[in-house]
Amino acid sequence: MLQTNHLNVHIAQKKCLDDINLQFNTHDYLCVIGPNGAGKSTLLKSLMGIGAASKGSITISGKPLEKISQKELARNISYVAQSHNQHLDFTVADFIKMARYPHHNIFSTWTTDDQVAFDSALFMTDTEAFTDRQIPSLSGGECQRVMIAAALCQQTPFLLLDEPTSFLDPRHQVEVHQLIQNLNQKHKISIIEVTHDINHAIQHSLHILALKEGKVFWKGRSTDFLASSTLSKIYNQEFVILKHPETGQNIALTSEQV
Repeated sequence: MLQTNHLNVHIAQKKCLDDINLQFNTHDYLCVIGPNGAGKSTLLKSLMGIGAASKGSITISGKPLEKISQKELARNISYVAQSHNQHLDFTVADFIKMARYPHHNIFSTWTTDDQVAFDSALFMTDTEAFTDRQIPSLSGGECQRVMIAAALCQQTPFLLLDEPTSFLDPRHQVEVHQLIQNLNQKHKISIIEVTHDINHAIQHSLHILALKEGKVFWKGRSTDFLASSTLSKIYNQEFVILKHPETGQNIALTSEQV
């Protein structure tokens, strides 16, 4: 279990997170939504130990984050950042293999367990064909799948993703969304995903956490979230709730999109 208790984070004297209480259990899929500057990325970075809490605590299986070594943390949580450097001078295979560092020391050699983790990450992300290619040769969608493959190679129970479909075309957005859902449902990996795609969060995640101005505005099951008044208060924008013409599910559109 991953838990925050009255978490407060200040950056350059600005309060970015204010009294965040979150309990995240194994096999869950939580989407974090909210307007720009709401504290979404700060929350993920805080869970990764990037920047200390100003107040409150973060615990993993009851153990305080500050008492967890970097390697132990990397055996529990993997993280795919909002943007990544496609100019990394590595082959795809070498880059993914480097993600096994939490399971090694300076005297370690590549083991059967390492190879199984590597092969499994490639299979789950359908990146086997990329292994000999250089990172800069990949398209945006291909690169994102490789970044997720590296995170999976760590073999952690928790996977954190910061806007994993940003800057991708519609086809690759769908592919990455389907991949993430498959990792959660089939492979039982716990997901915390920051997203601006409200309809994706509603239709695919199990729970939603909505942040506004660094505070929890709403949290609960995704099936209970959709209400135009709630969305309007979060984003200061009018929304219309409609039925999807193919699936029949409720979707949210801004008044300008209707």
